[in-house]
Amino acid sequence: MKLIRRYILILLGMISLTNSFSQNVKFVAQTSHTEVVTGDRFQIQFSANASISNFKAPDLSDFRVLSGPNQSQSMSYVNGNMTSSTSFSYILMAVKEGTFTIKPAFAAFEGEAFKTNTLTIVVGKGVNVQQQQQQQQQQNNDESVNISKADASKDLFIKSSVSKSKVYQGEHLIATYKLYTKVNIVANELVKNADLNGFWSQEIDLGQAEWSQEVFGGFRWNVATIRKIVLFPQRSGTLTIDPLEMKFVVQRRVTGGNSVFDQFFGRVENVEYNLKSEPIKITALPLPENKPVSFNGAVGQFELSSSVSTNKVKANEAVNLKIKLSGKGNLPLIDKFKLEFPEDFETYDPKISDNFKTSSNGVSGAKEYDYLLIPRHEGSFTLNGLEFSYFDINTKSYKTLKTPSITIEVEKGTDSGANVTYSGANKEDVQFLGQDIRYIQVNNVKFETQKVSFYNSFWFYFLLALMPILFLATLIFRNRIRTIQADFVGLKSKKAGKVASKHLTLAQKSLENKQYQQFFEDISKALFGYCSDKLKIPVSELTKENIATKLETAKVLKPTISELIATLEMCEMARFAPVSVAEQVVLDKSESIINQIENEFRL
Repeated sequence: MKLIRRYILILLGMISLTNSFSQNVKFVAQTSHTEVVTGDRFQIQFSANASISNFKAPDLSDFRVLSGPNQSQSMSYVNGNMTSSTSFSYILMAVKEGTFTIKPAFAAFEGEAFKTNTLTIVVGKGVNVQQQQQQQQQQNNDESVNISKADASKDLFIKSSVSKSKVYQGEHLIATYKLYTKVNIVANELVKNADLNGFWSQEIDLGQAEWSQEVFGGFRWNVATIRKIVLFPQRSGTLTIDPLEMKFVVQRRVTGGNSVFDQFFGRVENVEYNLKSEPIKITALPLPENKPVSFNGAVGQFELSSSVSTNKVKANEAVNLKIKLSGKGNLPLIDKFKLEFPEDFETYDPKISDNFKTSSNGVSGAKEYDYLLIPRHEGSFTLNGLEFSYFDINTKSYKTLKTPSITIEVEKGTDSGANVTYSGANKEDVQFLGQDIRYIQVNNVKFETQKVSFYNSFWFYFLLALMPILFLATLIFRNRIRTIQADFVGLKSKKAGKVASKHLTLAQKSLENKQYQQFFEDISKALFGYCSDKLKIPVSELTKENIATKLETAKVLKPTISELIATLEMCEMARFAPVSVAEQVVLDKSESIINQIENEFRL
């Protein structure tokens, strides 16, 4: 058992070494087209063969961003190597002619910065994008007018607003969409969500829409908030929140018509509107340049604390270091911390627990990082304090938080070194050390040879010889089953008695319910069906004469055949003519006839 465990540990170590040396990060930029015309759409993609972080896209202002950044990640494990890949893609539209260069994108991996190659896009003359937009807008306006030529703005409209129009990069703002209406809404449908290019977004759960009244433009409207979103700008500059598009069906009263009632009272008809909110421009200010070294993009107000599960531990026992970041700001976007641990400590990636909520006040709560540490040698070790910097929105300045250093006393562990305890994250990553290299045994060692071995024994060769015999028997049995199942008609003949018994059971229930007409139909189905299956007679040729002939061929006795024919005729008479028959006697006789045929059948 110890030998097997040693081999497993060696194998895991080799896999770990293979993973560590096979990581050759490549970060490249690709495009679906290098030559387009104005109005064409194309895709660019920045991909890396690793789990990169802190992705920064190049300036794409020469094109219209239709979608992106769209992030995707994948992991695979092949031949002992675990690989991962990350990609960010954009759908762009060419809006002006010329030759444009897309500069490199930047990202980080394990503290090292990487950048992609540049891309050159040649844009030729195509459609007039501005004119195309105007035509599309006119088409949408034409679609929104129905047979009554109603103006949507007079009856209902969507109003979009933001809590702030000028924010810092990484500072939150709230986008709100309200529906104003003076008519009854029958149905609604989302046509297109507002594009939020350049923002990280988080929807606020509004629950059931609540209606209120509000005076706007000199009129009283019924108002409901239909969507509210927390937005964090991811880059500086002028950003656009594109319109939200919805379709509504409302009820309107229309006077006039053919009837007197329509002319006097009016009538109600359904009218369809296509509504679109106004786009919103946001100015995202860049953060000041005097960024601290420990700044990683956090914006808001935060507090930082750290603790360990114990300050005194034995070698090869686990210690949990917990770091808690709490406050209000762009918590979901804050990456894991970069910590330095003593070389004698084995460390693992932290387990990150998110405990924050999204509301009209932004995102607030806490984010906890649970690090698993395993000291391998005795001694006194110090965990340096963590330094964390953020941009404070209230003071418009950078602030730095620090946690105190922590001292851990490590005592000498057991000789086996395998008593690793754990109460945190990534339990599957813990390796049991101390059994790959053992101390030299200086005492007298006695070796014993195992006298009985299964290998080369009688039972070893017996089981070895038995295997092909079992395989051959299984093959024969399988072929026999397939042959039986292939003979469908023969199979029905063998199961004819069981099928007839089911019909007779139904006849018994019909008799108990005093459904005499149904009773004789069940008896007739049982006997005719039994003869069809047993004698392999098609239903189209199922007559009493053919049944009698087939039964004689099968060596069934003539009295049995006569009783069967008589019972069939009795059932036909009882179904179509009022005769006095003892039903229970007919049922018993039918069961007896089937049993007699089964016993006498010799075909």
